[in-house]
Amino acid sequence: MGYLKVYIFLAVTCSSVIIGQGGLTTKKPDLIDLPTSVASLKSISDAVPSVDVIGPSHEPQKSPSPQPDTTTTPTTSTTTSTTTTSTPAPTTTTEPAPNTTTVPTTTVTPAPEPKPTPAPGPLPRPTQGTWYYTDQSTNVTCILVQFAAQLNITYPKNNTSSLGYALLNVPANASVVDGNCNTTSQRLTLSWADGNHTLTMHFLANDTTKTYHLNSLNITISPEILINSSLSRSVEVWHGAEWAMPLNTSYRCAADTQLNLTAEVTSVAATLTLSQLQEEAFRTQHNNNSFSSARECGSADLPDAVPIAVGCALGGLVVVVLIAYLEGRRRSAARGYLSMDSPIDPRYDYQELFGL
Repeated sequence: MGYLKVYIFLAVTCSSVIIGQGGLTTKKPDLIDLPTSVASLKSISDAVPSVDVIGPSHEPQKSPSPQPDTTTTPTTSTTTSTTTTSTPAPTTTTEPAPNTTTVPTTTVTPAPEPKPTPAPGPLPRPTQGTWYYTDQSTNVTCILVQFAAQLNITYPKNNTSSLGYALLNVPANASVVDGNCNTTSQRLTLSWADGNHTLTMHFLANDTTKTYHLNSLNITISPEILINSSLSRSVEVWHGAEWAMPLNTSYRCAADTQLNLTAEVTSVAATLTLSQLQEEAFRTQHNNNSFSSARECGSADLPDAVPIAVGCALGGLVVVVLIAYLEGRRRSAARGYLSMDSPIDPRYDYQELFGL
């Protein structure tokens, strides 16, 4: 290690002497950046031949002629090792930012729980409708009716011994599909649900009594509305005679009227409830859609002889009481006034007073 230091010192001294001779003082050294390890090895390898030239026991000769071989090589190596060796700047490696992929959040909405189907509510009350039939040849509206109707049917179910029930309202927009205006028999037919259901009212007139009445009411129902029914064809039900009244008089009943219907199938039963009812047949007005004077339902259906008989009985009773009173007054005036102190048989006076 000591020899190495001596060699380096001699090489530096020799180089300084040669550089100080002039000629090269104006030339700037070429700077070569070398890694530290390479520069150290190069300087060591260049220093060894310079030591062999100079030698440890000889003084350096001052020669006016520079030796280019020994001057150029040590100058470059000396300058590089002493002044130009620099530690390279640390390399900063910038790591790229990681690629961030945003995954969209999927919100799964739970399926709603199935709700039970609510049971059908009660059938609402029917709406009143107005219908009429006009004879096209005479232009006379012979039949005019208005009512709200609801039909209740009981029927046998298919392959069971149980019964089914169905409610059906006659719609207010039912169509008049048939009718006639004969002198003693008139008819009006309504239809709805594409002709699957019909209602027919038949009226008869009596020229002798000058009255008319509802002779029959027929209803035909399609079996499709009868759920699980064992019936395969239309159901027909009817009602007999009702509501006799004088001609040129309408029949009116605001209260609910229930009609029991008869079916051609014995296992079927039905009732028809009519409300806000008013009807008139055998009319003679031309295109007049207003009713004649109405006869109310209930007591108005009694025969005319009943109220007449009751009135006559009441009148006769009043006459009898009046005659008895006048006769008693006459007898009292004929006998004169009796003293309150005189003994009187009350029974005798009572019998005498009333002629008993």
